[in-house]
Amino acid sequence: MNQDREFPYEIGVRVTSADGDCGTLHRVIMDPASKALTHLVVGPDEHSARLVPVSMVGSASTEAVVLICTTADLERLEPAEATEVVQSATSDMGGRVSTLGAYSSRARAETVTYDRVPAGEVQMRRGEKVHAADGDIGRLQGLVVNGDNHITYVLLSQGHWWSKKEVAIPIEHVTDAIFGVQLDLTKRQVKDLPPVELARMG
Repeated sequence: MNQDREFPYEIGVRVTSADGDCGTLHRVIMDPASKALTHLVVGPDEHSARLVPVSMVGSASTEAVVLICTTADLERLEPAEATEVVQSATSDMGGRVSTLGAYSSRARAETVTYDRVPAGEVQMRRGEKVHAADGDIGRLQGLVVNGDNHITYVLLSQGHWWSKKEVAIPIEHVTDAIFGVQLDLTKRQVKDLPPVELARMG
């Protein structure tokens, strides 16, 4: 991508490849140490989505993300979800009593599905809460990255459904992104930020 431009990644936009539709951008994954975008989670739905390295992105805008790979290449990437069968001990309520006078236990297999996130990195979803220093300020909408894939802004939506506005928070004001997005700005400071023209990016 152009090293001198910035690119908005609106979580929830459509994603296309060199030969067709790939589905939706469901999540973004970042390295919290370098504050760089590393992967996109892309697919028709979250259960069939793939972990797409950001190096496979050709362009990004408020309307769509375009990949430089084919749909076949996408299918060969790692799944964004993992499923495991785990054993858990449960009390046997059938009335059998052990030699110690307590209910016996038996193992039960359970299927657990979870999001795959590379070690040391964190994921961000559309709609996660954004927390100002003095309370919740809005919901996450996406990110803006530069040509080196380093995040420059996080995008949030403020207000009620009838009066929403999108605000771009400079990444240097993000202190944590593990449980929602934590800012070092107050609500008033967020509201006083200048607007960013996302439509002109990309």
